[in-house]
Amino acid sequence: MKIKQGVLGAVALTVAGLGLWSVRPASANSTVFSTGTAALAGAPQGVDLQNGLDANYFTIDKTVDTATGDNSAALVSAHSPAGTGNSAIQISKAGVQNSWGAIWSTDQTFDLSKPETASMWIYASGEGTSNVGDGMAFVLQNGTTDAYSGSGQSMGVWGVADSLFANVNPASSAIQNSWALEFDTYPNDDIPKRGTYLGSLIGWTSSSYDFFNSSPSSYDVSGPGDSPSDQSQITDTHIASNYPGATDTYTGTSVYGNGAELSPLTGNKIAHKDYFYYYNLQHEGLLDEGATGGNGNISDHRWHHITVSYTPPTTSGGKGSMTYTYNDKNPDTGLPQKSTDYATVPIDLSKFNLSADQTKVRWGFTGSTGTYSENNLVIFDQIPGEAQTAASATMQTKDNAGDYTNTVSDGDSVSGDSDVKLTYTLERTGGDEDWKAVNGDLTIPDDVEVTSGAISYPDADYTDSNDNKVDVSKIVAPTTSGAGQTLSVPLADSGLTLSGTQKATITLYGKVKDVASSSDVSEAAQTSYFVGSNATSTAKTPSFTITKKVNPALSMALDEDDSTLKVNAGSTQDAAIIGAAVASDSTIANKDITIHPTINGVEQDAKSLDDITTGVKYNFNYPISNDLLKAGDNTVSFYATDTAGDKSATVSTMVTAGTVGFGHTSGNLVFEPTTLTGSSSQIVDREETWSLDVDDSQVKDSTWAVTAKTTGMSTATGTALDGSLIYTDAAGTTTTLNNRDSPVIASGTSDGTDTSTNIAADWTTTTGIRLKINSGATAGAYSGTIDWSFVNSVK
Repeated sequence: MKIKQGVLGAVALTVAGLGLWSVRPASANSTVFSTGTAALAGAPQGVDLQNGLDANYFTIDKTVDTATGDNSAALVSAHSPAGTGNSAIQISKAGVQNSWGAIWSTDQTFDLSKPETASMWIYASGEGTSNVGDGMAFVLQNGTTDAYSGSGQSMGVWGVADSLFANVNPASSAIQNSWALEFDTYPNDDIPKRGTYLGSLIGWTSSSYDFFNSSPSSYDVSGPGDSPSDQSQITDTHIASNYPGATDTYTGTSVYGNGAELSPLTGNKIAHKDYFYYYNLQHEGLLDEGATGGNGNISDHRWHHITVSYTPPTTSGGKGSMTYTYNDKNPDTGLPQKSTDYATVPIDLSKFNLSADQTKVRWGFTGSTGTYSENNLVIFDQIPGEAQTAASATMQTKDNAGDYTNTVSDGDSVSGDSDVKLTYTLERTGGDEDWKAVNGDLTIPDDVEVTSGAISYPDADYTDSNDNKVDVSKIVAPTTSGAGQTLSVPLADSGLTLSGTQKATITLYGKVKDVASSSDVSEAAQTSYFVGSNATSTAKTPSFTITKKVNPALSMALDEDDSTLKVNAGSTQDAAIIGAAVASDSTIANKDITIHPTINGVEQDAKSLDDITTGVKYNFNYPISNDLLKAGDNTVSFYATDTAGDKSATVSTMVTAGTVGFGHTSGNLVFEPTTLTGSSSQIVDREETWSLDVDDSQVKDSTWAVTAKTTGMSTATGTALDGSLIYTDAAGTTTTLNNRDSPVIASGTSDGTDTSTNIAADWTTTTGIRLKINSGATAGAYSGTIDWSFVNSVK
C-alpha cells in the first residue's frame, strides 16, 4: 500500500517453519469425480439444507443491481452416505459461462461475540478442461441479501477494477462491511505488458505499457513495488482472506502507457497516453494449493474439507481471530485427519460497522464464472450459528477377568468367537443452538455378530418406546464384502436433541465370528453417521484382523502399571512391556512358549518367553527399541503360542513416544503503524495480542527452550530497515535479535502429560518481541522472518 511520508506502515513479521502456509496433506487417495453430477452422487454426508433447516433459512435473490442475468446459486440434492438426506449449495455449474451466484443466511446468525465454527466440504472443479474459473468465497457481511459486487476476479465479493484503469480504488464497489475467505481457482496474475509500438522497440520508455489492447486482471499480483518489474505473481490456486470493502486491501500501481478514454462525442473508447492504474489484492493468510487441475489441491475433481473457526476478542475493542484449516477430514470417510494446511488471521470487528449492541452478521457464499467455468459446490456438516458436534466409536474385547477392557486399535488381531462390545458416543460440544433431531446410522464390521444393544440418554430417567433397547433384528447384511452391516437407530423415537455438553451412547454387544481357518480374515474400518437437522458427525470403528479361535489353554495379559509406556521420541530410552503368557497345563515351561509381538501393525521377530523372562514363571519383559517407535502413539500387540499347539488371544497396549514442537499460532507478528520522528530511536509495540504454542508430550522432567534468530526486515524491493527486533524478558533485560546469536525466548519443564504452552502469554507492552526503529529509518512497509528453534534435553 502507499505509505504517507513520515509514517512507517504496519510491519508484518513472518513466523518461519510453523505450518502457516501450505504443507498440503495428500488427498490423492480420495475419490475423483470428473463431473458435477458424479460429485453430488458421491458426496460426503452433510446437513440436509433443503429439509433439515427452516425453509426460509437461506435467501437466494434472483436478481441484483450489480449483475446481469439470474442468480445461479441453488440448493441441490446430494447422495447421503448415511441413507438419510443430504444437499449442497451450488454456486456455479461447469459449462455455464459468465454466471454469478450468491446465497445468504436470511437472518444474521454469525455471532462475533462468541466462538463460531463453519465446517464444510467444497468441490471446485471443471469438466473436461484444465481451464477453470473463477472460484467462490465464504463471506461474513453486515448488509442485505442482495449483496454482490461483480464477476471475474471479484468473485462476487471483492471490488471491481475500473475498466479504463483510472485511479479508482476497487473497495468502493466491493461488498461493504465484510470479511471474505476466497477459494481462487483462476490466478489473475497479469502484469501489464509492453506494447509493440515505437517506444518499446527502441527501449524501455515511459510509453511501453499497453492498456488499450489488453486488460490485465491483476488481483493475484503480489508486492507493493513502484513498477511491474518489482512485482511477482501468485500463479497457483489458493485460499486467502481480507476485508473486501477496505481500501488498504488493494494496492495500486501507476504506470505511464497507452490506454483508453471515453469519447465525449460517441461514448466509445479512444486511445490516448496517460498514467494508468492497476490494483492487486492483499492476500492475508495465504495458502498455496498448487496448480489448477489434478496436480493441485482445489480444482482436482475431489471433495475437500475446510473448518473455519472464529475466536472473539478477549478485551473490549480488541480483535478476534479466524483460523481456517484445509483438508482436515477424509472425504471418503468423513473422519478427521491431521492437517498442517492452515492459517490464522486477525478479525477487526470495526470493519463490519456494527451498530450499538449488535454482535451478529450475515454469512453466505458468492462466486462467478467467466470465459472459463466450473462446478462450485458446498456441503455443510456444521453450520455457523448452529450446533458444534462430535462422535466417536470404540471396540473392546474381554480380558481374562471377563471385563471389556481390551480396546481394539487399527491393525490389531482379534480371535474368532471373542466377545465384543461396540460403543458409539455422540455429543454436542458447543455452538449457539441445540443439536436437533439426531438419529444414528451405524455401519458394523462384516463379521461381528450383534446380539443385543442399548441406548444411554443424557436424562437417565428417560425411556423411549423400545425401553432404550436397540432393535438388532433390523441389521441389514453387507451388500458386498467389506461394505459392513447397516443399522438405523432411531434416538428418542423421532430424533434426539442435545443441549449444552450433553452426550448419548449406543452400545452393541456380540461376538466376532470364527471365520478364520487356514488364514486370517481382514475386517475393514467402518464409518457411522449421526445426522441431525442442523449438524452431522461421523465415527469410525477400527480395522482389525480375525485370527483362528483361541484355545483357552493359553492366556495372556499385560501389566501396564509396571511397563514403561512413555519415552521421548529420538532418545536413547527404550520402552518395555511387562506381561504374562500363562498355560493351564503346568508342565509347559517358559521355553515351550513363544511370544509374537506386533508394533503399529508390523510383525516383529518372535521371542521365546525364556529369552525375555523376568525370572518368574510365565512372566516376561519385552524391550522396544526407541527407533522402532514413531512420534506420538504406537500400538503394541502380543499373542502367544506353545509347543502343544495352543494360541492365546491378542492383547494390546499403547506406547507413547513424546515430542516437543510448535503448535498453533495466531499468525503473523504485526507491529503498530508508527509515525517516524527522524530524531531518535523509537520502540514499536505489537499491534495485537500474539500467540505461539509449544506442544509438549515428553516424559516428566524433560526440559525445552525456544530460541529466535532473524536477518532483519526489509521492503519488497530489498530496502533494509534501519532498526532491529528486540526481546525484553520479564526481568527487563533486552536483547537485540540477529542472525548470529540465538537468545532463549521461552523455556519449560515437562510434567509428563500432554501440555500446550503459549510462549507469549505473559508478554506486556514493555516485554516480549518488539521493534526498535533508528533515526535513519524511511517510510515503507517492511517484513521479515523469525527463525524459531528448539533446544531440549532428550531423556
